[in-house]
Amino acid sequence: MPEPYRHFDSRELSAPFAEQLISNPADGALAWLTSVLAIQSPALRAANAILLAYTGNPAAIDWIESNVGSPVSSQWGVAAALLDTPWPRLAGWLQRGGPHRLMALDALLAYRKPAVNMSPLEQIAAPVLPQQPSKAEFATAFNACLAINSTPRIESSVASLTRLADEILRDEARGVAVADLPKLYLDPGPFRNAPGILTQHNQVVEGMRENLQNVRQGKS
Repeated sequence: MPEPYRHFDSRELSAPFAEQLISNPADGALAWLTSVLAIQSPALRAANAILLAYTGNPAAIDWIESNVGSPVSSQWGVAAALLDTPWPRLAGWLQRGGPHRLMALDALLAYRKPAVNMSPLEQIAAPVLPQQPSKAEFATAFNACLAINSTPRIESSVASLTRLADEILRDEARGVAVADLPKLYLDPGPFRNAPGILTQHNQVVEGMRENLQNVRQGKS
């Protein structure tokens, strides 16, 4: 039953979600997770949407498309990218507007090359945009977005996408297949590039903790 998890954030959901991935893979894990997300507040659902990707179930894209809403956190778009949502579907979301447009912009940004400001699992998964458009089509889609509805968030996203176009439209294999995302969630260590990414992440986290501790102790 999903009720006990109504107020759980992604960290609190981690253990029960892992149990579902192990005991009820694919459709079972997705059904359990969506039943939990369905009863959560919009803000908490938006924050936890990233977990949909780690079911490794492409059917999660349909649920994302049907349920995305305000607030549109970047987690919706990142989940869509990790699940290999292709350009034609993202282009449709751009034209649809509203939450779908914001989610599409975030998904496209998540298709850039792995960077330290991504989560370690995102960096290891390293999704690559399927069914890529030409650079001209890519630019035209964003110009249309700005012409229809130009907000500070959309303008910022379009500027980043324009700057990162070569990264997003790169021709290479993704780091981890969609079907293997549950394995990545449960144990990222064995995957290619994981040791270096995880070590770097831990160093960054430790540095942030040390800086915070220095601030609390009044050190410069």
